[in-house]
Amino acid sequence: MVSTRSPLTASSSFYAAADDSQRDAVLEAYIAYLERRNGRLDPKTGTLPLREASLDKMNASPIRFAGKLSQADFDQLYANFAPKAPALTPELLLLLTFCKMNAGEAYGVRIVKAVHGRRDKDRTDLASRVILVAQEEEEYHTRILVGAAHYFGIRADGVYHPKPALKVLIHSIAYAPRLLFHPILFASEAVGVYLFNWTLNRVSAFYKGQPELQDALAQRLTEILIDEIGHVAFNRTVMGPRGRRLGRSLALQTVRGMTLMTPELAALGFDRAVERDFAAFDFRDLPQEVRSRGFFA
Repeated sequence: MVSTRSPLTASSSFYAAADDSQRDAVLEAYIAYLERRNGRLDPKTGTLPLREASLDKMNASPIRFAGKLSQADFDQLYANFAPKAPALTPELLLLLTFCKMNAGEAYGVRIVKAVHGRRDKDRTDLASRVILVAQEEEEYHTRILVGAAHYFGIRADGVYHPKPALKVLIHSIAYAPRLLFHPILFASEAVGVYLFNWTLNRVSAFYKGQPELQDALAQRLTEILIDEIGHVAFNRTVMGPRGRRLGRSLALQTVRGMTLMTPELAALGFDRAVERDFAAFDFRDLPQEVRSRGFFA
């Protein structure tokens, strides 16, 4: 199982039944895939060497936005988002969305790692080994997203205040008993794949006149999508039939709360029609690069 589809499944649905008799084989294949993609996790620093190199390359890019954004406008709208503010250009809105998604991810990673670091620190089973690496991948997502500000000459270091809806979701993941942990996490990851894929399409629409910037932003989202589709596959594998049914139900509920967690998404066009389209979204709707380089079993 070198990259995309596992021979153990033919379904493109995130919610299809998995062959539970093959669970350990899938997890072992995923662990091998993660090491090829990331390099071996350094247990002392929590770093993944190949991801460090990839991130360094992205951050060294000389590409810059052809226009100009105001640091003062960014800071004001980051602290107090106003969808009808005169300063809110499409480019500034998209950057704010990147940075708010980053801040939300960073908040979630911090809470979940703190709880599970204490609770699962001595576990060595296959699923726990995957979770350890997946959590570090989420750390890289926060750096990948906020790094987009560099292209615009903006510092994205404002104080983030998570919305109540996000706090509820993150604490549900962090403190859920193991029976519920994976269905809730699965729902969050499935919606995350949908959200990042939708944002990727918005990047393509916004930056047609600046193809190099378009490609740089798209590559950041693509790297996150490649990780997230693996996280969906992992959680689907370990849940069992009842967990998968619960995960689907929770995902359909979670997508309806995304604009409560990140109001910038509503201004960007994430409306009720987009929420409804999530029900039919599956692996086939992802970009070819994600499907060819990601892990989906």
